[in-house]
This record gives sequence, structure tokens and C-alpha cells, in this order.
Amino acid sequence: MEIDAVYTWVNALDPAWRRPYEHFAALELKPRGRDPATVTSIRHTDNDELRYSLRSLERYAPFIRRIHLVVDGAPPQWLDTSSPEIHVVNHQEIFPEGYALPVFSSLLIEAFLCRIPGLAERYVYFNDDMLLGGSCTERDFFDERGRAVVRMKPELIHAPRDPDDLIYYEILRNTERGIRRRLRLTHPPRFTARRPWMPMLLRRLLQDRLSLNMMVHIAQPYQRALWPICLEMFRAELAILARSRFRHRRGFWLNLAYQYLARERGAAVFSYEPSDMVVWRSLVFANPALHKARLQEAARSGIKFLCLNDGLDTTGGDWGRFIEETLSEMLGAPSRWEKACAASAPPAPKALAP
Repeated sequence: MEIDAVYTWVNALDPAWRRPYEHFAALELKPRGRDPATVTSIRHTDNDELRYSLRSLERYAPFIRRIHLVVDGAPPQWLDTSSPEIHVVNHQEIFPEGYALPVFSSLLIEAFLCRIPGLAERYVYFNDDMLLGGSCTERDFFDERGRAVVRMKPELIHAPRDPDDLIYYEILRNTERGIRRRLRLTHPPRFTARRPWMPMLLRRLLQDRLSLNMMVHIAQPYQRALWPICLEMFRAELAILARSRFRHRRGFWLNLAYQYLARERGAAVFSYEPSDMVVWRSLVFANPALHKARLQEAARSGIKFLCLNDGLDTTGGDWGRFIEETLSEMLGAPSRWEKACAASAPPAPKALAP
């Protein structure tokens, strides 16, 4: 079974990327009351996560055939793009005709990863802040029948009105409605009794439906063959998503819709086994030593999938320093995809908010 890895990455310090970003952000984000500088510093700051993610991939998933890095601009300077295992792909290569580029919404970019030239039928999609924490096999991503093993949260999409990221929760609501409108779901959602779900459950039961489960924010598997069906089924939602170069309140999360379609078509199974650890910046600095120790113990604890997510929180300590100190101890040896001079060089300066 051939399995590829796909990453999306951007260098917020690259002038070729930054100039159009600032231009379109002034046109689209400011009128919505969003600060482009804040969005840049949070969503696009590079803390060298990709370097460590590739090291974890080499160490824990040697079965990966090829790595496709989707960029809008230049790849990282330390990456050895001459390696036959590395394929750098620009947005122009995957977006269909008629889409206005550049695009800064990851939700829209992810919808067309299936169009990467030479991509294997089965692939695992990583954000650059997603890593592997322990040894994996093909069966951790695709079962013996070739179905994707999708890791889900045993929690319902309750989508509270979080003032820190209102757009994200609106997108969750839109996605849930779209999935229920397009699919006849045959599997009930799962949830634990540890959360105060009852008021929502009663409201949902009156509406004769429960909420859906969320994907865990870690590397997840996909199959190319099902994507054209998904894009056609949700073409109206895709058209609305494509109205803006940025995330917006009427947006839609096609990756989540794809996984529900895959399960209903027999191409995926949902797993609720606890094998992941998502570390949020907002929690780390309450006890950095504890979180550092938990990450370093991940493999011995049976944790295979990691994510170090800064969310929308810019408070607390130095997030880049925490990542560097923690991951350099866990994954200090350079991968074969790093240039020799770059592997021994000191870390590049952290991206600063404009």
C-alpha cells in the first residue's frame, strides 16, 4: 500500500508572500474588524515546526513513500528540495481555473490537495504543527481493507460563541448543517457524560437529530478517489467558501465533510481511541515543565500523534522557545531531508508581527 504525506506551509517573512497578503488583508480583513497583523502573527508565524515534524516522520513512519509540501512562495531554506522524496507544489498547480489567487484560507487550500501531481491514492495530511510521537505502521492510518482510520473526538460540535475565534465556530455550524443536508447519516455520534451536554441534547432531540463529532486536530488520512465526489456533493458550500481569500463566517470545512462522506461510503472508519495529544499554547505557560515532560513521555505513554497548536492566544511566554527547547530534545537528529549546513545552523529569527 503506497501512502504519501502532504504538508501545507507558508513563510510569513517572504516578501513575495507578504506583499499580496497585506494588500488583500487591507481590503477584506479590516472592513470585517479583524487586524491583519494579528492574523499574520498567529496563523502564519513559523517556529520551525515543519523541521521537527519531518524528523518525526522519518523516525516513526518510514513507510511513507513521498512528501508533498504545498507552498505559496519559496520552501524553507533548510529543506533539501533536490531529494526525490520531496515534492514542492505551488498553489497554482492544484487550484482549478477560475479561482482567484493568492488564497490565504487553509480550508480552501485543503479542498484541492487531491489535485497534487503524482500524489498517491492514499495520503496523510499534516499541518506543520502536527508530529508523530511514536512508532506507526500503515494500519495506524489505513486498515487491512484500505479504509482510512479517522481519529475523532468523543465530543459533540457544540460551537459556543467564543469571542476569540467566532469565525471558526460559525464555520463548524455551517459544516454540521451542510453534512446533515447532503448526507443520510447512519452512525450515531459519540459523547462522554463528563461535559454538560444535557441542555443541548434536549434541544437537538426536539429537532430529531444530534450534533456531529469533531476530528482530532492531528494528521489524518484521505483517499484521492473520493474527493471529486465530495467536491461535487458540496459544490454550493465550496462556492461560498471561495468568495473570500480568507476564512469567513459563511465558510465550510470540507475536510470534515469528506470524512463523514467517506464513512458513509465505506471508505473510512472512525476511531475514538485516545492515541493523541494536542498541546495548546493557552495551557502550556501555566506549567511549561509539566507539558514539556508530557510531550517527551508521549511515546512511552502510547501516544502516537501530537500537535503543538498556538490557537489564537499570543499571551504567556515565548512559544517559539518552548517548541525549540522541547522538540530539540525529542527530535534532535536532523532528517535526511535537511541540508547539511542548515541542519547545524542556529535557528532562524522568529517571525515578528508587522
